[in-house]
Amino acid sequence: MNNKIHQIQEIDWTARTFVMRRAVLHFDKLSQFFAGAYKDIYSTLNKSGLNPTDPPFAIYFSVDPQKGETDLGAAVVIPDSYGALPGFEKITIPQSKALMVTYYGPYENMAEVYGQLDKYVEDHHLQKAWVLEEYFSDPMKEPDPAKWKTNVYYIVR
Repeated sequence: MNNKIHQIQEIDWTARTFVMRRAVLHFDKLSQFFAGAYKDIYSTLNKSGLNPTDPPFAIYFSVDPQKGETDLGAAVVIPDSYGALPGFEKITIPQSKALMVTYYGPYENMAEVYGQLDKYVEDHHLQKAWVLEEYFSDPMKEPDPAKWKTNVYYIVR
């Protein structure tokens, strides 16, 4: 850890609907899961005539550091009016207040970001409703982890 202070922004989260593949996984299985899930989601959406333009997301429902596992979904933004896709879940995260941090670097070094967000939530007496990561970089196309851009969101009340 380099103890970098990340800029936390308070933003208005715009309601978004996602198509998602959800799983409970050990941390060391995440890269493999995301690669397969996003490939399946984009392939299915493209076959149905929808070509999403927003970056992919991960939606974290819970994280258990003791077990080293998380309940999460690989998710892609779709129009709210879009119907269900067999084999996938559909979820809408409503308009809300949110905290956002833009992070550059490898995914395994994001603990500082989460620590700072958790402290902010505690210090400001907020309650976390959702945790999301928005991925702007494809590790299969960009080999330098220092260039990987991720927005981390805490949807708060």
